[in-house]
This record gives sequence, structure tokens and C-alpha cells, in this order.
Amino acid sequence: MTSSVLTLRQVCITSCCLLLGMSASQAVADEPAELPNTAAGRRAAAYFNAFNSGDTEVMQVFFQEHYSFEYLESHSLDKRSAYYQRFHDIFGRLTSLRVALSVALQITVLADATKTDNVLVMRFQLESEPPHRLAYVTFSGIENAEVAVQYVDYVATRTASISSALRSSTIQSVAQALKDQYVYPELGQKMADTLLRKQAEGRYDDARKSGALADALTEDALAVSNDKHIWVEAQNPMIQESSDPINRSVEELRQENYHIRKVEVLPGNIGYFKFDMIHDDKEALEIAAVALDSLAQCDVLIFDIRDNIGGEWGTANLILGYLLPGGTVFGYMYDRSGRRVEERTTPDSIPGQSFDSSVPVYVLTSNRTGSAAEGFAYTLKSMDRAIIVGEVTLGMAHPSKEIVVNDYFRVSVPYLRSENVVTKTNFEGTGVVPNVEVPADRALETAVEDGLRQGVN
Repeated sequence: MTSSVLTLRQVCITSCCLLLGMSASQAVADEPAELPNTAAGRRAAAYFNAFNSGDTEVMQVFFQEHYSFEYLESHSLDKRSAYYQRFHDIFGRLTSLRVALSVALQITVLADATKTDNVLVMRFQLESEPPHRLAYVTFSGIENAEVAVQYVDYVATRTASISSALRSSTIQSVAQALKDQYVYPELGQKMADTLLRKQAEGRYDDARKSGALADALTEDALAVSNDKHIWVEAQNPMIQESSDPINRSVEELRQENYHIRKVEVLPGNIGYFKFDMIHDDKEALEIAAVALDSLAQCDVLIFDIRDNIGGEWGTANLILGYLLPGGTVFGYMYDRSGRRVEERTTPDSIPGQSFDSSVPVYVLTSNRTGSAAEGFAYTLKSMDRAIIVGEVTLGMAHPSKEIVVNDYFRVSVPYLRSENVVTKTNFEGTGVVPNVEVPADRALETAVEDGLRQGVN
């Protein structure tokens, strides 16, 4: 995958999966974590017992009793013995630390290995048909046992083994989705043709893990379109949920305060509002309104979206409603046929008091600012209502939707084109160019200094 998209996806994961600072050695429990009494839990417990025996013959018996018949047919006795010996030499004895995810036919366990410093993420996936033997076991290393469940699932999901048949059907389905749904039909066709041609050339033959295939398909589609809203994502076959943080539950979003990180009045009566994602939820809008009302008497406003990866549109549009007249038309949306399907306007009314048009507004950006967050900055810049300070943003203007390809994969496909009423274009591929371009870590101080120079008391 190209570096720019890796950065975007890493930001997405990091935003909802904060490390808590405990080392692997500190996290080792006095007693192994108890595995649940489910089909997957019982298979996992049997695996730990056999693996820790250090006896190749014991492990061979485990393979015969617990692994899928397909695995046993495709892996000779010598190959199975070699796998076990290699893993045992690398990891040593395994101790379960924490069950990160448990459903009937799948369990993900964090384990300590005596011969490595990292914590292991181990996923045990059972076959869907009785007697529910093990389809595969995956190993991945992470630095910390106390990471959020979302991150553990992301790591484990990307190491899932995929068959050649699944790989082939996934490539063809992704190509079809791009051909049928991408906002520019000719470019969608070109991406589809490229993926199918590379499939025929054997480009994906070595992608035996879901993450490797997802990355290769994303890289090749991007090489044609340069549209950073396109990505193929591995998903947990038992959960089938995206790892994109915008798809998290309301309970999880509440714990994150809907990604409104900080609201305060800085010295000089400068209002500071930092938000790292945009949401449509009613509760998110209510929280944002309260935050904006707390800044009502400020002489300068600073909106910090340097870590904002985008999301939906609600909270951003609400803020626009406090800064621009109600009902202001600022953009349009067009489908792949060129038909106008949406007119974008500020809210006709807002729950609080709007800011006077004389109040200076600054928006802080970085090279991590993406998607809807860019739209927020671009709208205010085009309307001459804000000074953009920081770095050029990612350049992701096309709204996208996620299409489930199969149990193991989904693809993000841009399907609309945005148009600003002032510029008659958008920021796709170019990003939002700041009025004052400075390194992101200097953006706040630069905005504060400029605000103070405008006569703030």
C-alpha cells in the first residue's frame, strides 16, 4: 500500500485504539486467563496444552483430533511437525493473558510467550460446519497486552488465512464494485481492468493472508486513481464489522465524547475547539452545541482538526451554522452520471447563538486531516470566513461507501463528486492549501499570535 494511505488507515486505527502504557512483562498474569467453555474456547485450551507439552507426538495427536480435514489433507505429517517445532523454538511456552474476543466459533486470545518480548495475538477460527474443527490459528505480535479490543481484532483479522478460491473471487468482486460504483465510470473500469489483469499475471498469488491481499488490491487501485477514499479492508469473518472508527457503537463513541477532545478559552479570550472526528448522532450534535455556546463570548475562535480523519458531516455542518448565515448554500453533490443529487446548506436554525461575522476564525490542519474534516476547512476558506493554518491536507473530497465483498473483505468506493459553490471544484487530490502554511506542530501558536495581533484584549 502507498505510504499516504497507510498513514490514513493507521490514523483511523490509532484514533480508537490507544495504548495504555503497560509493558508485555508487566501484563503477565499470575494465573493464565480462563478460556470460555465454547467450541472455540475448548479447541484453544487444547491447543495451549498440546503446544506447551514440547512433545511433537502430543502435538501431532492434537492436529489429528482438532484441525480441519482440509488442513490435514494439504499438510503432510512432516510439514505439520516442522511447523510445530519452528513455532515452539520461536515462542517457547504460551500463557493466555486476556480473551479479547469470544464468539461460538472464534476466539482471539492475547498470550505471553517465554522466548519473545512481544505479546502474541492468537486467533482460533473454527469451521462453520459440525464438528467445527479448527480452520486456522494465527499468530501476530504486538507490544502491549492492554490495547483496545478494536486494535486486537484488526491485527488478528489481517492475518487470517485465505484460500486460492477466496482470493480469486475477492479480486473479481472488488473489481466489479469499482466498475459499477466508482464516481467516474471510465476510471472505475480502468481500475477493474487493472486488478483483473494483475490477477491473470499472478500478482496476487502470494497473498495468502487477508491483510496482504487487501493491501495489494488497495495499492493497485490507487496507482490508477490516486483516490485515497479507495481501500480494501480485511474484516473479521465472524463479526463482519469494519475497523473504521466511524462504525463504532454509540457506547464506544460516548466514551470518546464523540471525539470532541478539548474546548477551552485560551489567554487573550481565544476560544479553542479540538475535534478529531465528525458524527451525525443527535447526542454528538448536542455536545457540540454546548461546547460552542461555552465559547460565545470569545474574541477569536480556533478550530483544531489536525488529527481529524473525517467521518460523517453533522457536527461539522452544525459548526458552519454558527459561523455562516442559516440556509447558506455552499456546495452540491453529483452522482456518477453527472446528475445533481444534493444541495449542501448550513442549518436554517441552530440551538445557540451564532458568532458575529467580525470574530476572526482559524482552522488548524495537518497532513493527516482527511475527508469531511477537509470539507469543513475548504468551505470556510472558500467563504472567506476562516484563515487556514498548518499543512496541506490529504485531498479526499469524494464521499465514499463501504461495500461488503464477502465474509472476509469489504471495499470503500467513492460514489459522489462534490462541488463548492465558490470555486466550482473541490479539493480531491490537491488537499486544502492553508492560507498560512506552517508545520502542524506550530499551527496553534501561529494562529494564537495572529489572533492577538488583531487586537484581542
